[in-house]
Amino acid sequence: MSNLLHNVRVATAILLSGLLCLIIAAPVLAGYDPDPTTPRSDVPKDYQWRYTDIFPDDAAWEAELEAVSKAIPKLNGYRGRLADGASVLLDVQNSSHKMVMRLFKLNMYAQAQYDVNQGDGRLRGMQGRVQMVFPEFGEATSWIEPELLEIDPSVIKNFMAEEPALQVFDYYFSELWRQQEHTLSSPEERLMALTGNMRSTPSAAHEALLGVDMEFPDVVDSNGEKHPLTVSGFSSLRSSEDPVVREQAAANFFGTLRGYENTFSVLLDGAVKSHIMSKQARDYDKCLEASLSPDNISTEAYRMLISTIRENLPRTMHKYVDLRRKVMGIDEKLTFPHLYNAMMKGVEPEYSYDEAREMITKALKPLGKDYVKKLAEGMDPANGWIDVYPNADKRSGAYSSGGLANEEEGVHPFVLHNFDNSLDAVSTTAHEMGHALHSHYSSNYQPPIYRHYTTFLAEIASTCNEALLTNYLLAEADDLDMKLLLLNQRLESIRLTIFRQTLFADFELRFHEFAEEGNPLTADFLNGLYADMIQEYYGANFELGADDACEWMFIPHFYYNFYVFTYATGLTSGLAMADLITEEGDKAAQLYIDNMLKAGCSAPPLDILRSAGVDLETPAPILAAMDMFESTVDEFDRLWTQKYGQN
Repeated sequence: MSNLLHNVRVATAILLSGLLCLIIAAPVLAGYDPDPTTPRSDVPKDYQWRYTDIFPDDAAWEAELEAVSKAIPKLNGYRGRLADGASVLLDVQNSSHKMVMRLFKLNMYAQAQYDVNQGDGRLRGMQGRVQMVFPEFGEATSWIEPELLEIDPSVIKNFMAEEPALQVFDYYFSELWRQQEHTLSSPEERLMALTGNMRSTPSAAHEALLGVDMEFPDVVDSNGEKHPLTVSGFSSLRSSEDPVVREQAAANFFGTLRGYENTFSVLLDGAVKSHIMSKQARDYDKCLEASLSPDNISTEAYRMLISTIRENLPRTMHKYVDLRRKVMGIDEKLTFPHLYNAMMKGVEPEYSYDEAREMITKALKPLGKDYVKKLAEGMDPANGWIDVYPNADKRSGAYSSGGLANEEEGVHPFVLHNFDNSLDAVSTTAHEMGHALHSHYSSNYQPPIYRHYTTFLAEIASTCNEALLTNYLLAEADDLDMKLLLLNQRLESIRLTIFRQTLFADFELRFHEFAEEGNPLTADFLNGLYADMIQEYYGANFELGADDACEWMFIPHFYYNFYVFTYATGLTSGLAMADLITEEGDKAAQLYIDNMLKAGCSAPPLDILRSAGVDLETPAPILAAMDMFESTVDEFDRLWTQKYGQN
């Protein structure tokens, strides 16, 4: 795959899904009450991100879009000249990567408006227009890497010796040569580039269907009060303290998805067919290899994660299911409506966003003054980085987009949030700011070609923040119920991030392998496979509801081409990194910042991570996370039994 286009893919992938980790805070301050049905115009403007930091207005965006569209074809002027000399080679590299940055700015400006108002057709049109330019860029640069591969490597090395400014591209050239057998001819690369928008259609259709077109029945609580059920609001309802709300939320949400099961299966089948086409065109044996190879990740690392987790399920996840049954007084099997709620009923406080900022700043002090200063700047909504609260037609979940985050260019990261005053929302804030700070460091310490860290490293900074937050709060807590709450949330953080995401990665691998054998992905097959895997991962004492197997239908990550496993490896690495920083202090924190956060994609990702202190080519970090999970189950059981076991 073209390194330029690979960077585009990485930088525009959405880093979703806030993960769980908890903090102690005072009661929520009087003020704004987040509501996902609120019109955008009623959300306090001081808590909305400032997309005008990218372009001052739509007219400026239009002018730049026109200028970029006219400039892109000029890149073809270098065609056939790359062997002419060092200066020509340097010019084409600089010109193409500067164009990538201009495209990112155009895309983020449109995305920042559309993602907070997905019901506005004009904004969708803006995003669609800039997305149409990406294939044009791909076509105009598709010849570069095939032509570079026609030049003897010794010639390019001589150019680098002659022109010092070319030496920054040394790693880029070495990766290009490593991937040579999977790089196509210029005409073939042009065709692949032209199919880019077409191949993204299943993902875009999934997003529109789920986020805009689908409507869900209201949930009625035990007091008769109605609660609107939306995609963005589902997570809070499924974790409600009211079991009636939880049961209705699951039944109404998954039951509605069931009505669209054939549409969802066709969309996923289309995405997988796109992956199969790419792997066949580039002569890979499997889709998994085609996805991981550009990041220099072995398929063995992916499979090792799955096999290690599955081998340890009896002492971890199955044991946790039994703990939940014990604490919640459930004699029969555990079901989905009793899986996401806090086991400590009535203990969980609420938090305002401003309280969350204060607590996160304190918790992340081990990362040093420079980190905390930039963290505080990003969390302060006055600085325009973050869009805090939910509103009607806003994209669900949370993400950070940091491809533009270079101070010399005057642009910061952008963080989309749906803060709902919950503990989960507090943790999500820490999580997404981890992404944002990773982008800040990589973009300010690396040249454009290496700014965008790979997907394999993408979830480490975010989950390290969460782990440090939990460690801090457990150390500070002196109330037994609060300790139990925090232990509960550590268990949920690991369940959602390591176990659940590994299940997703396992599911994704299995349905790709099934499709690679020439089989269509039907709703019956996907529902059956998912149900079997849920049973395997959660054990004999967990039981699925009638429509629970439809959960796969609302997971957007299955359209991101083997992205989900990075959450599991990310938290595994994040936990290990947080332990190193906690145990070794400033030295480990600086090593983490210098060797990983600032590294971007300037070296193989496994090497970057190893240089920061964690080796994921062995199962040791995964097993350490399993040990932590098991010991946390035991600690929760001991403390809970000590206080409540005899009642």
